[in-house]
Amino acid sequence: MHSKCIRKGFTLTELMAVVIIVSILAGIAIGSYKKAVERSHFAEGLSAGAAVAEAVSRFDYENEGTSFETRRPKISQLDIGFENDRKCTQWTSDADYCFKTRYFEVIVLNSNRIQVNRVQGNSLKDYYFYFYPESRSRTAEQCCSRSQLGADLCKNMGYTSCSGSGSSVQCSKPL
Repeated sequence: MHSKCIRKGFTLTELMAVVIIVSILAGIAIGSYKKAVERSHFAEGLSAGAAVAEAVSRFDYENEGTSFETRRPKISQLDIGFENDRKCTQWTSDADYCFKTRYFEVIVLNSNRIQVNRVQGNSLKDYYFYFYPESRSRTAEQCCSRSQLGADLCKNMGYTSCSGSGSSVQCSKPL
């Protein structure tokens, strides 16, 4: 009588092939996940900057006839609130004109524009935005980069009118 050899399990080669395929798929998924997370952070920055720009426009309207320095609103004078209010980092000199969310610092600048910096901890990250209050608008919002990753993200998020090259790119959204 011949005994039949019944094979149970997988060979080492088959297991290695499965591990390699799963590793490749995981690498692709993690890269896509990181891009999706950064796009959601980007959207948070856009939302914060737009809210502050609208609040500054309302403040300007209510305080017409006063000089700009008098009209430059402190964050506490604006009719907005953010859940993650925190103090800005040490490199921001005007603490009264700045607030920090989880991923961004929003600063009302002297030149009557709002700068929204992408931050992580206390350091600047790959990109930042400029918003101009409607009452003083001279250009569309801008996305500026500090790295090639920031430049790519600005372009991927619809900022197509770009100037500059490499890590220093300034892009505007078409009106």
